[in-house]
Amino acid sequence: MSLLEVRDLQIEYASARGPFKAVDGVSFSIERGEIFGLAGESGCGKSTTAYGIARLLRGAARIVGGSVRMDGVELTKLSDAQFDAYRWARISIVLQSAMNNLNPVMKIKEQLIDAILAHRTGISRADALRQAGELMELADLPKDRLERFPHELSGGMRQRVVIAMALALRPELIIMDEPTTALDVITQKGIIDKIVELKRTFGFSVLFITHDLPLMLEICDRVGVMYAGRMAEIAARERMLAGARHPYTQGLLRSFPSLTGPRVRLEGIPGSTPDLVAPPSGCRFRDRCPHALPVCGSVQPPVQAGEDGVVSCHLYAKEDALDEAAAAGS
Repeated sequence: MSLLEVRDLQIEYASARGPFKAVDGVSFSIERGEIFGLAGESGCGKSTTAYGIARLLRGAARIVGGSVRMDGVELTKLSDAQFDAYRWARISIVLQSAMNNLNPVMKIKEQLIDAILAHRTGISRADALRQAGELMELADLPKDRLERFPHELSGGMRQRVVIAMALALRPELIIMDEPTTALDVITQKGIIDKIVELKRTFGFSVLFITHDLPLMLEICDRVGVMYAGRMAEIAARERMLAGARHPYTQGLLRSFPSLTGPRVRLEGIPGSTPDLVAPPSGCRFRDRCPHALPVCGSVQPPVQAGEDGVVSCHLYAKEDALDEAAAAGS
């Protein structure tokens, strides 16, 4: 059994123009000890997916369909009190900016201690302080930084503190939403190396979210690519590096330079993402796709599952399925 199974997840936002689904039928699984990447352009729904899993949706957002199971337990059906037993102890989250995770007027020491005491019963403050020091060492931070306020640390140090906090209760799954955003390249490399090292040490799983597909392909075991609220493709890293199947994934890869391969002209993806309040019928990528077929304008692409991954594209449908889809759309 997979550690986490997401099936047909649908998350809706209310807006002045009417409701729209920022996440529309997304499915994937995360295995134990796996780093699963979720990539896509800004607004594709990847962060909303993560917040839905972690029960951190706010305001106008709500889950309207689908399933999120962890070890067979349906998380969407748990009460807030029941889910509190999962948060931090089994699922923790690292947000885009470390300052979004940290209280600016509390010392690092107090924030780590509070996180430990809030979720562990029968532990003294002295023991919590000792554990806070151990967490700082795990994140390669000097213990004296416990006495600092967040603004007294560099961006990289703050992000390491947040990672240490996420590890406080030894969760099975850590959701990382753009954990290296706004960090310089050297600091980014250090953070990524530390994440991989800690994952190997403790065996937790990671849902790693970013718009930086090359970065994701460097550290993730499998990668899911989202477009306009839907999953376009899921594949193992090696398969993705050998050749992505979905035209959108191919376009993303062509838009990043290679540091080791021959020099080639970079190609952006023409056009813009569709309006999710009034999404187009059929494939949502059709107006930007260089390989669009007539059926793409009327029928949602079927999910093609194989040994090397999953792709949602009419290009890979069997001929009989393609004929049936065309007939249904006429």
